[in-house]
Amino acid sequence: MPNSSLTQQNHSSNETLLDASERFHSVLIILYSIDLAGGTLGVIVISHQLFQRKSQSVMTIIIINLLVMHTFLLLSIPFGLSYYFLQEWKFGTFTCRLVSAIIYFHMYTTFTFYIAITVICLFRLEFKKYYTRAWVISVWLLGALVITPVFLSYYGTSRTYLSSQCFHFQQELQEIPMVIVNYCLVGILVAVCAVLTVFQLSVIYRLVVKYWPDINSHVEFRAQAKSFFFILVTLVLFMPHHVFRVHYIQNRHLDKDHKLLPYNEIFVALTTMCCLDMLFFIAGIAH
Repeated sequence: MPNSSLTQQNHSSNETLLDASERFHSVLIILYSIDLAGGTLGVIVISHQLFQRKSQSVMTIIIINLLVMHTFLLLSIPFGLSYYFLQEWKFGTFTCRLVSAIIYFHMYTTFTFYIAITVICLFRLEFKKYYTRAWVISVWLLGALVITPVFLSYYGTSRTYLSSQCFHFQQELQEIPMVIVNYCLVGILVAVCAVLTVFQLSVIYRLVVKYWPDINSHVEFRAQAKSFFFILVTLVLFMPHHVFRVHYIQNRHLDKDHKLLPYNEIFVALTTMCCLDMLFFIAGIAH
C-alpha cells in the first residue's frame, strides 16, 4: 500500500509538471507569434514610409538600424516557435546558441539605440550625420566581431546539454565569470534606466508646470513625452528580465526541479516584444 500511494503521488506530480510545461509553452507560442506578426508588419510599413521620405536625419539613421536589428530577431523567431510547437529542438546545438546570441544581441543593441534616442531628445543634442554613422557602425562592429563570437565560443560550451533541448543553458551560471558578467549587465541597465527616468520625468514635470493647461500644443512637451516612450519600453520589457535574472542566479542552487527555467524563458520572450515599437510609430505615438 505505501508503494502504491507513492507511485500515485509521483504520477500526479508528473502530470502536474506536464500541464504546467504545456501552459508555459502556450504562453511562449502566443508571445513569439505576436512578435512575428506585429514586428513584421511594423518593419514593412515603417521601411516603406522611410523609403518614401528619403530622410537622412540622425533619428532616421537610428530608426533604420533598429529596423535592421528587429529584422534579425524576426528571422530567428520561427526557430523558437518550431521548438515550442514540437517540444523538441531539431536544428543542432550551434543553431540553438546562435538563436540565443541573436536574442541577447538584439536586446542590448536595441537598448543602446533607445538610450541614444532618449539622450538626444532629452538634452537636445545635435550631431553631424557622419558622427552618428560612426558610432552606429561601432556598435555593429562591436556586436558582430567581438560580443557575438565570444558568446558563441563560450556560452553553452562548458557543460553537456541535450541536443533535443534549447535555451536551457542554466548550468553556465555555475561559472564565476558568467555570474560576474550577468551582474554587470544588470547593474548597467538598471543604473542607466534609473538616471534617465529621473531626468526625463523632471523635464516633463517642468514643462507641464510651464505650459499647463495647453501642454499638448507645445512641440517641446510632445517631443519629451515621445522620448519617454523609449524609457517606458525599457522599464516594461527589459527590466523584469534583468531583475528576475538576479533572483535566478541567487536561487539557482535551490532550483533542483528547474521550476524557474520556464519563467526565465517567458521573461526573455517579453524582451523580444520591443520589436513591436514600430507599430507605435505607425500609430503615431512615437515619431
